[in-house]
Amino acid sequence: MNLKVKMSAFNIKTLLGVGIPYVVFFFTPIAWSIVGIGVLLCADLFTGIRAAKARGEEIRSKPMGRTVGKMLYYGLAIIISRVMELAFIPWLPVAQLTAGYIAIVEFKSNMENIGELTGTDIWNRIKEVIESSFGRKQ
Repeated sequence: MNLKVKMSAFNIKTLLGVGIPYVVFFFTPIAWSIVGIGVLLCADLFTGIRAAKARGEEIRSKPMGRTVGKMLYYGLAIIISRVMELAFIPWLPVAQLTAGYIAIVEFKSNMENIGELTGTDIWNRIKEVIESSFGRKQ
């Protein structure tokens, strides 16, 4: 019995000794991406509620509940992208590309909501500046 207790303690100690550094190695490059997406989602929830109130819409729990799903699925998408990056495509920053795309979608949504609230079309102005910076005209 005493040998079993020592053996399980050794296994747990070994598991923690190997597992924790691997988890840190895995999540460190994507941690700020996940935090950033969380901030953008919270801001989108806040600005979306304000914009809906300004339009005179009733605030309902079902649309607000989609934010929770987005948080889970966006986080999962970034984690899966990190797996692809480590296991299959180490030369391509798949997780950063995935997080960047999600961030742009959420950023655009925030800018549209803020534009509705302020009467300033921030998103289209940003788009014009970016397009003119790259020499692209509409």
